Amino acid sequence: MLAFGLVSLVLAGTLAIITFTLVRTWTVEDREDAAMAQAYTNARLVRTRLRAPGTDLPELLSGLQVSSSGEVLLEQGGLWYASAVGVDRSALPSGLRDTVADGHVARQITMTSTGPDLVIGIPLPQVGARYFELVDLGDTETTLQTLGRSLAVGAIAAALIGALTGAAVTGRVLRPLRRVSAVAQQVREGGPSARLEVVGDPDLDPLSESFNGMLDELEERTRREARFASDVSHDLRGPLTALSAAVSVVNRRRDQLPEEAGEAIDALDEQVVAFNRLVLDLLEISRFEAGTASLETREVGGIEFVRAVLGESHSDVPLSVAPGYDPRLVVDPRRIRQAMGNLLENADRYAGGPTRVILEPGSEGRVRIVVDDTGPGVAPEDRDAIFNRYERGRAHRDPDLPKGTGLGLALSAQHVSLHGGTITVEDAPGGGARFVIELPPTPT
Repeated sequence: MLAFGLVSLVLAGTLAIITFTLVRTWTVEDREDAAMAQAYTNARLVRTRLRAPGTDLPELLSGLQVSSSGEVLLEQGGLWYASAVGVDRSALPSGLRDTVADGHVARQITMTSTGPDLVIGIPLPQVGARYFELVDLGDTETTLQTLGRSLAVGAIAAALIGALTGAAVTGRVLRPLRRVSAVAQQVREGGPSARLEVVGDPDLDPLSESFNGMLDELEERTRREARFASDVSHDLRGPLTALSAAVSVVNRRRDQLPEEAGEAIDALDEQVVAFNRLVLDLLEISRFEAGTASLETREVGGIEFVRAVLGESHSDVPLSVAPGYDPRLVVDPRRIRQAMGNLLENADRYAGGPTRVILEPGSEGRVRIVVDDTGPGVAPEDRDAIFNRYERGRAHRDPDLPKGTGLGLALSAQHVSLHGGTITVEDAPGGGARFVIELPPTPT
């Protein structure tokens, strides 16, 4: 729309300027030529009458035919005569008077208090005189100003019409792209399946059909992957449970085993725990993928709940709460506990452990649960990506850092999002990273 409007304005403005210039030049030149012709006629008449003795010069000058508001001046023998009272030689440009005195015809447009005047000077050497006419161009100037305003209004109108035309044309052209964008946004947000309408347009139908086919294939692939992850996770839980039970039995009899076997059992137990957690995470991911994840909410006290989570594995981490602040939370305790646990474990693995947890009010009645650490922090370019699945941030670039699956923070984000909340990371005031879970206000 802006492009159409600017192009229309440039074209209409250029045409208006050219038109005004041509009309102005033609009008002024035509007026000057007519005035010059009349001035020559009057000058010949004056010359003829001056040859006759006893000519009344003021009466002669006042009787000449000149344009409306025009005046005549005559200089002879150092004396000046005018066609009307109040007109004198001061109205004549000095340069024009000198040119006429040198025996040359001259004309010049000069500005006066009443507007532009055309001054014409004609020498009459045969009678020792100089003839001058002052022609008022005010009516011509008024006409040109009216024309200029009309052309300016026309150019602005053309620009508006061009902008409206551009809006109509681009709206029609971009309407299919807007539909594509809307459908793509629905797919991106994981909403209900949507497809482009095939409207019988030979140019757009191939695009719509290809786009719909791509969405069908993506949905089928997503379903297969989610089903595969779910099936594999379920199939692994049986052997994993048996393996975990076997390790537990061996652990109870480890005093009967050699020392080397005990170390191997410890390593195996650690791997079984990690493997069990991975299977549980994959099962949770498959529920989110399938859209079957749901909340089992109940009301809990904010301080009591956060202290309980810390007491499970981080009882030494201090909890800071604003004075008199103890919000009630309506949450799925299992999911929020897992989200917080992932943040605390993440701090243990990559930042030397959490330094404190803060429970504080957020904007519009929201509740903020903050986990601070004093590690190296999270680079700004990684702060969104680390909440994606299988994204491990700087851990995949630094071989000295512990390796993980990249599912912990992604699951935390999913759990919090299911509650209508958000999870973000920023710089902690004392250095390091600050992870913030923000939950919506408790309904009353």
